[in-house]
Amino acid sequence: MRTFNRKIAAWLACGAVALLAGCAGPGGDKHATIDMPGLTQPVEILRDQHGVSHIYAQNQHDLFFAQGFSAARDRLWQLDLWRRQGEGKMAEQFGPRFVEQDRAARLFLYRGDLQAEFASYHPEGQAILTAFADGINAYVDWVKANPEQLPPEFKLTGTEPGYWSPQTSLIRIYGLTRNATSEVKLAQQIAALGVNTVQDLGVYEPPIALQVPAGLNVSQINENILADYNLARKGQKFEAGDFPRSPLAAAEREELARSLSANMLASLDPAFDPMAPRYESNNWTISGQRTATGRPILAGDPHRAIAMPSLRYMVHLNAPGWNVIGAGEPALPGVSMGHNDRIAFGLTIFAFADEEDLYVYDTNPANPDQYRYRGGWESMRSVDESIPVRGQAAAARQLKFTRHGPVIHEDRVAHKAYALRAAYLEFPGTAAYLASLRLNQAQNWQEFVAGMERHYTPSENMVYADVDGNIGWFGGSIAPIRPRKDWSGMLPVPGNGDYEWNGFLPTRSLPKAFNPPEGYIATANEYNLPYDYPYKDMSGRAWAEPFRVKRIREVLADAKGLDLEASQHLQFDNLSLPARTLTGYAKTLNSTDPVVGEALRLLKDWDYRTEVDSDAATVYEFWLPEVVKRVSELYVPPQGSKVFGNLATIKVLEKLATPDAAFGPRPEQGRSALLLAALGDGMRKLTAALGTDPKQWEWGRLHHIQFEHGLAGLLPSGTAKAYGTPRYPVSGDNDTVHRATFRKSDFRQISGASYRQVIDVGNWDNSRIQNTPGQSADPRSPYYRNLLEGWATGKYIPMAFSRQKVESELGDTLVLRPR
Repeated sequence: MRTFNRKIAAWLACGAVALLAGCAGPGGDKHATIDMPGLTQPVEILRDQHGVSHIYAQNQHDLFFAQGFSAARDRLWQLDLWRRQGEGKMAEQFGPRFVEQDRAARLFLYRGDLQAEFASYHPEGQAILTAFADGINAYVDWVKANPEQLPPEFKLTGTEPGYWSPQTSLIRIYGLTRNATSEVKLAQQIAALGVNTVQDLGVYEPPIALQVPAGLNVSQINENILADYNLARKGQKFEAGDFPRSPLAAAEREELARSLSANMLASLDPAFDPMAPRYESNNWTISGQRTATGRPILAGDPHRAIAMPSLRYMVHLNAPGWNVIGAGEPALPGVSMGHNDRIAFGLTIFAFADEEDLYVYDTNPANPDQYRYRGGWESMRSVDESIPVRGQAAAARQLKFTRHGPVIHEDRVAHKAYALRAAYLEFPGTAAYLASLRLNQAQNWQEFVAGMERHYTPSENMVYADVDGNIGWFGGSIAPIRPRKDWSGMLPVPGNGDYEWNGFLPTRSLPKAFNPPEGYIATANEYNLPYDYPYKDMSGRAWAEPFRVKRIREVLADAKGLDLEASQHLQFDNLSLPARTLTGYAKTLNSTDPVVGEALRLLKDWDYRTEVDSDAATVYEFWLPEVVKRVSELYVPPQGSKVFGNLATIKVLEKLATPDAAFGPRPEQGRSALLLAALGDGMRKLTAALGTDPKQWEWGRLHHIQFEHGLAGLLPSGTAKAYGTPRYPVSGDNDTVHRATFRKSDFRQISGASYRQVIDVGNWDNSRIQNTPGQSADPRSPYYRNLLEGWATGKYIPMAFSRQKVESELGDTLVLRPR
């Protein structure tokens, strides 16, 4: 083991050409020039001291070539897994165990008109995507010629990076689309509890009377239907046998598999953790009439998994016709949120559109490849796939499709088949975030709106501000029209022809706002359709709880003279509205139990802020889940508790506000008894974790952020510590604007702001950003974990935009010359 530990440590050390991997070169040289095939003119990559690459090119092709090159030098292992999992090419590297995962992934590839697809994202979409892929491939060639610079994951797994095509960035499975999983869950809930009970227990916005579509038997719907769907999106964990070419011993390969699985799943699919809630976000845009400078301020912090490496990748692109800075994902050209020299824009998920429907078919007992459609039998279309497999002949697999989409499950015994209809599989331009390329060049509201009318997925609340002082909001989406009154899209439907989409809502009819009289716009994934919006009946019904947006509006509603620091503080605002409501009841409670009595004393004096040094915050964080559990037990019948789970927090607060007979013959007294019992349960768990001394109950003693390197289990303890990160206490919780959802087992934060921006519109160099833990995934790089402390503690870095500002923040430079 020590031999291999030394070998790993050596691989992680900087080499002679380490500048490209993120380290200073020999003698501390931070400037390099290399000749690079594929370029037409020289390109400068000025990387600032925080790790953000500012790319200066003389033409569009070289700009996106260099963006691909830069992303690869920082995130090559992450990019290679993204491509392999998304394209269904895992077995090529990792062997036969991944054949079925590859087959499942290939069900969700876009198979429509590629020319229309490319053109939807940008008039020169194909050229941009080609240049971006060529840049990644150029780095792959370079690192293969300099194998000492391969990221250690490749060396330890005995694999090597593969090549990209212009189609690679069109992968669909990583988009935050909905709602096949919730259709199955709702069907199971109705089967267990009945429509009326589920209606009463759920939260549906806008309000709707639940109906089971005619011909659907909800008792036949189960989670097995989604096995291929989940296999494609979530993948599977590695095992030691997946790495036969690794130089490690068998026991070490097992540790490698464990470490890489955890990191891969987190960085590829933020929904991999079943304890994690939906991923949500905040943004706002403030008119100059409310700011100290008279210029708009735009802020945003999209919430996703907090992982190493980060999901987000920051970059600045500068070439004729392009000058945009912000963040996107490393696998995509352009940026999905940020600003150019005229406008700023930032996103949150907009839950208006339901892009998925699960179809249930009767199949022909005499021929299971036929399904009943409009009174006859229709044959499934089949596609033969050849899946490369490491060390073996290619595996032949057949994919099946109905007229609605890929067949994701077949039940030969019950003569049923299930297919997914998804707007993103049949409509061009629906790969996630790529339509932001049009926004990157938009110069005004009209061009922004035109770009958003093609921004189909994910559905986004995109806020806007420009140098002329305008602010706005556009709810971008692609929304299928479901013409039947008993068809909301919330449940599976028969595939017999009775339930067919009638096209899509024209994007010019999507909701938008421009210069509202309030002087600001804020969104936080809440139900935010305008009261007079004519297409509410098309809306999805699952939105985020309103606590974060209500708190944002509390802060902004009457504020004047706002500056950038005010938006930074708001992004780190830790006041919990549910805590304010729940703690109000504590003021009327008393207990003879000394521990519960002390907890009540702390709650009664609390300001409802979940700060790291707050002992009352810790009491509340142990109390709330016990309250939710006990109130849910009052209302959710036992036979449905497993499939339904707990009530939403907002529903629990509603039940507490108007207690009924479920609390007992004297409901208000019953409520008090429940709250005290829940507090007692919570305090037993708190004292088990932190002891009985209230001085040791600070929230930050439990709630924290920290990362280990993916290879920590194989490294010497000193090296593992060096390549991990410090532990930082973190404030906030799941309901605060500073959203910090944590893992129950160890209180480590697992989701929250994947990126933050606060933009001074027009005075661009005054803008600020955050990412975590760093721009690079390579522990040899100074940009590997350098951003984590600021992200955890509220310190921002400059969003350097002018060349002068970039040079004042310079970390290192790289010139790519055509060869």
